[in-house]
Amino acid sequence: MTEQGRKKKLSRRGFLKLTAQGAALATAASCIPHVDGEWDTCEQTESELDPSLVPASHVVVEVSSELSVAQDTWDIDPQVVQEMFSKGLMTLTNADSLSDAWATVIPGYEAGQKISLKANTLNPKVPSSPALLSTISESLARNVSGISSDEIFTWDRTEREMEKAGVSPKTVGVACLGTFKSPDDEDGPGYESDSVCLSGKKIHLSKILTQQTDHLINVSVMKNHGASGFTGCMKNHYGSFSNPQDFHKQCELHIARLNAIPEVAGTTRLFVMDALIGVSMGDTHMPHDCKPRRILLSFDPVAIDQRGMEIRDEMRALEGMDPAGVAGYLEEAEKMGLGSRAYELVKLDI
Repeated sequence: MTEQGRKKKLSRRGFLKLTAQGAALATAASCIPHVDGEWDTCEQTESELDPSLVPASHVVVEVSSELSVAQDTWDIDPQVVQEMFSKGLMTLTNADSLSDAWATVIPGYEAGQKISLKANTLNPKVPSSPALLSTISESLARNVSGISSDEIFTWDRTEREMEKAGVSPKTVGVACLGTFKSPDDEDGPGYESDSVCLSGKKIHLSKILTQQTDHLINVSVMKNHGASGFTGCMKNHYGSFSNPQDFHKQCELHIARLNAIPEVAGTTRLFVMDALIGVSMGDTHMPHDCKPRRILLSFDPVAIDQRGMEIRDEMRALEGMDPAGVAGYLEEAEKMGLGSRAYELVKLDI
């Protein structure tokens, strides 16, 4: 397998040009929350993605185990999950050990740098599972040379959402941070005062992403989504900025562009999809309705979301249902060079 590590830096030059609108627009625009005097429109020019961020591999490793989720309940077995993830990571990186695997995922790691796991905890019934988050954080702590457990953490929009989803230091073994404590309590790192431009509107990225993350592991959930067509790794970053509610119309464009923003693309090292349980028939906020019993790993966000969408439709077929809506953002992201829908699938059964 060819070199697969993703490089850290992405040049801003020529990719997203950020310009504030003139005072003439002030009366027509509404203020961005948390940032006095900032207006919500902007002009954006796009160019091709920096070649250093194009995935070198379109492999998706799919690890399955019938023992990962109980037959009669929704309980997940942490020990089985640990074995699934470890074998999947070594297969993806073609490594003989977990230390070699992580060296491929995070080449050039330096002591003191921070590694964050971006979870999805918006739906407390179907979050990125604590068992998987704990497995990844423990694997990092044990196998990345020079790292301290204090330099690994999990994060999402708010601490309250994480707590409701059962994602806490006690369950995942590392610190759990929210950009805010809750929607009503803005205690926390907050959002950057400087904006970036997304589809003609200003957004403010979480300071957890911009100031506290050197290397990011995107840990998503396999869920259906009425607006975007699918919730996977790429839509996971709707929890990384201030005003996602403004980006649900035409979200096939917004999701692709969001994942090409330098602060997102330039820090991401690995994509992991929690498909142990999922939502295949309802919308993203609905309770779990299927047990795929799988974990997906890839360096390609387009490929892993494409495969996740297909698994969702496999689950629907088992219930006699037609495939759900296609995630249009995958086509847009492929055009931008973020990845490929034509992936190579490697299946492992544990």
